[in-house]
Amino acid sequence: MKTYLLHLLLLFKRLALILCMFLLARLFFLLLNNAHFTHPGLAETLRVFIVGMRFDLSVIVYFNLLVILMHILPLGNIKNKKAYQAFIRYYMIIVNSLLILIDLADARYFDFTLKRSTAFQYYFITGSDDFLTLLPRFITDYWYVGLYWAGLLALFSFLFHSGKMQKKIRQRAGRFKIKHLLYQLPVFIILSGLILVGARGGLQNKPLTVSNATKYTSVQNAPLALNTPFAIMTTFGHKNIDYKEYFTLEQCHEIFPVRHQYSYPDPAFRKINIVIILLESFSREYSGYLNGTKGYTPFLDSLMQHSLCFTNAYATATRSIDAVHCITTGIAPLMDDPFTLSVYNTNRFASLATILKEKDYQTAFFHGGTNGTLNIDSYADMAGFEWYFGRSEYGNEDDYDGYWGIYDHAFLQYFARKLNTFKEPFFAFEFTLSSHNPYQIPPEYEEMFPEDDVHIHPVIRYTDFALQQFFKTASEMPWFNNTLFVLLADHTGHSVSAAENMRKEEEYRLNDLQLQYYKNLAGQYAIPLLFYFPGDSLAGRCDFTFQQSDIVPSILDYMNYNQAFVAFGSSAFRDGKARMAFQCAHDVYTLTQGNYTLVFDGQESVSLFNTKKDPGQKHNLIDQEKQLASEMEKYIKAALQQYNYRMINNKLFP
Repeated sequence: MKTYLLHLLLLFKRLALILCMFLLARLFFLLLNNAHFTHPGLAETLRVFIVGMRFDLSVIVYFNLLVILMHILPLGNIKNKKAYQAFIRYYMIIVNSLLILIDLADARYFDFTLKRSTAFQYYFITGSDDFLTLLPRFITDYWYVGLYWAGLLALFSFLFHSGKMQKKIRQRAGRFKIKHLLYQLPVFIILSGLILVGARGGLQNKPLTVSNATKYTSVQNAPLALNTPFAIMTTFGHKNIDYKEYFTLEQCHEIFPVRHQYSYPDPAFRKINIVIILLESFSREYSGYLNGTKGYTPFLDSLMQHSLCFTNAYATATRSIDAVHCITTGIAPLMDDPFTLSVYNTNRFASLATILKEKDYQTAFFHGGTNGTLNIDSYADMAGFEWYFGRSEYGNEDDYDGYWGIYDHAFLQYFARKLNTFKEPFFAFEFTLSSHNPYQIPPEYEEMFPEDDVHIHPVIRYTDFALQQFFKTASEMPWFNNTLFVLLADHTGHSVSAAENMRKEEEYRLNDLQLQYYKNLAGQYAIPLLFYFPGDSLAGRCDFTFQQSDIVPSILDYMNYNQAFVAFGSSAFRDGKARMAFQCAHDVYTLTQGNYTLVFDGQESVSLFNTKKDPGQKHNLIDQEKQLASEMEKYIKAALQQYNYRMINNKLFP
């Protein structure tokens, strides 16, 4: 037993030494880039360093897993062999010194990019034709990086030598017996569990990602908590986007401007409250008001008639996290990877939260899901929200649905009551969850919303009811009449089949054209979207094409915001020369304008459909309507080129 414990002690010593090397690399990173970080004090700096140890341990475990197992496996005296120990020693010194070198090299490169390098940056740099030519210059210009690394390597190699302990192990080693497995196997199993925790970076629902750094420190200080090997490791295999040059950047801006700055006769900023309510999986298909049927959203339908209602609104993607990012920033997802998991997730960006915080707004994100679900809490930190309220903050497990989090009816009431404690003006974002598979309805509401052939319909009706109760509570609160409410869906839900539609009562049935539309390239993204301001005359129907990335420009314009910002959309309150909605799926881009939908593969347009006359999209008009296709293609090219340029070059801000 003593010999086995000595091997474990040796492992812990070696891992602690590697961890110290990462801490010294982080100190070097801070010294070189001190001006880029906020400095609230020594205590906060120490906290960032301690938080960084989680990311360090994750990298250390992953890259040293083989030799960790070689230490803890109950293999008897074979572990005492010189060759066995020599392999461990050289492996750990070589592999970890290379990790430290990558981290130190990025300490200098950070000054140019203002973010930890990801797999994309290293692929881009090493794959460049000029890499070998420029490498000697980099080495001479940044000689101090190499010198610091050499010093760390010498120190590491010196301290790593464990001759005395290995000699002690060999001296105490006796003959291995089967009975030794009785205590070694349980220890091995326990340590394996701890290794898994270390690799994941803790006991949270999902393994650590780069975006998690903002949960523990500010967005500005997040790169200090991270390490570059971790950023590369967690983005390895993620797809990089290629810069596509269709026009000059000036021409792109003329065709599809993404940098906005509005001017007003009265420059006074309107300090109204902003509340965005994002409804999980609410398709336009479910609305009676928008389809001329009875529908499944009676309250939302009634609200539309007293709101500015966008009758042709579209989601930008089919993933919730894409919608959350797009709605809060105005940056539409024009790549397959979600921004938060992409190789660009350390890029700087502005959000409504950061913009309004500069105007002394209190900002908060609400989602009744289990904290960590979809990494939404981490994204809220990235986006600059001051507060996050989830299942943990709600604090009453009696309202837990057993799957995702707190039932909508309960959490929306909590949302209303919490808003009543905020100081005005405030910006709050609420994301519902009950209308998500497995579509769980609270037992006390099952009779009110009985089962249906389409499983999502009862829970849509339930969430609509929960929304009605929220507005009933909120309408009695003093901030209500000074609040702009924006209600929309993150993406669409289940679309009724022809057979399911026929089994519906006649007043609920969609007609054949509607059935076809909600399954075509445009209709599968069609969502309800409205602006409701009880204290203003904001109302009417907007039949032009509107997308989620238009929300930020529209809100800021409505508030008389006169500073520059970046958004891949346009304000609903200005004459838009090109009202459009676009999506990306598997590097194929869909653009909808009015009644037409264009499909562009990155090189050329391949399809054009008139979704009004041909909702089944059976007749490709690409050859008959060449001029129209060319005009629409111009818009998607200009948007895509600017998106790629700004994403690659970290220019998602003015």
